Amino acid sequence: MKKLAAMLTAVLTCVGSQAIAETYTVQRENGAIVTVNDLGDVKVHSYLAPQQVFANNTHIIESTNQLVLIDTQFILPMATDYRAYADSLGKPIERLVITHEHPDHFLGSEAFNDIDIYSLESVAGKIKAHGQTEIDEKKAQFGEAVASTFVVPTALEPGTVEIDGVTFLFESVKNAEAEEQMVTKLPDFGVVSVGDIVYSGVHMILAGQPPSWIAALNDLKAGSAEYPIVLSGHGSTTNSAVYDTNIAWLGKAGELMGTAKTGKDFKDGLTEAFPDLGMDAAIDFVLPFMYPDETK
Repeated sequence: MKKLAAMLTAVLTCVGSQAIAETYTVQRENGAIVTVNDLGDVKVHSYLAPQQVFANNTHIIESTNQLVLIDTQFILPMATDYRAYADSLGKPIERLVITHEHPDHFLGSEAFNDIDIYSLESVAGKIKAHGQTEIDEKKAQFGEAVASTFVVPTALEPGTVEIDGVTFLFESVKNAEAEEQMVTKLPDFGVVSVGDIVYSGVHMILAGQPPSWIAALNDLKAGSAEYPIVLSGHGSTTNSAVYDTNIAWLGKAGELMGTAKTGKDFKDGLTEAFPDLGMDAAIDFVLPFMYPDETK
């Protein structure tokens, strides 16, 4: 593998109990971007896939002696490189946490089948019940880039866990982008991993109902002063200003659900309202479900 690109950018940010955070980004050969937030006793590495594969953003919490990973990537080559990056840090992976049961978050688990993988109990049940169907469907679409096996996670109860001296707070959020998702907070470092409740810099995949999803975003926003670093499920790692953008997007989507007569009208309404967001293929993904008569 060729050398990774040199540091691209560095900024200083005040975060939680840590006075200074240094942030820099690194380009992988496969087009993925790794953003590193160095918070002193903890480093957060966010591995962002290209938009062509849905801009999945997966995360590594690096403490003094161990790593905790969040989500697995979608296609196997991306998951394998994500694992290679984690291994390059030279510390054992204590666990991997899957935020929810959508295939772009657990189908890369084949690359991590030698470590402990956890999720909420309901998420583990859905992965067990539907994992093979997801593999079959996604292989029909994406071929051998999709893994042939998957791991059923062990159930993890919400609550506080100390790992390598770092406090992790695992919370359940219901009826946002998915029926239930794991939110992971690092209260001593001002970091919150929000799964697909938040999309950053890209259009959203409308997998949930806007009213309850907006309510979940407002709850996260209410605590944003304590958690200024937001680890999104899609799009770049960001800050708490992202909540307002997501709330506005979902509000517009909810409005268009009642007024747009065609899929084109729905998509045009969102892309015109949010011209700076990337990955409009996220909108295309849900149009067959919203306007099934147009695909017959």
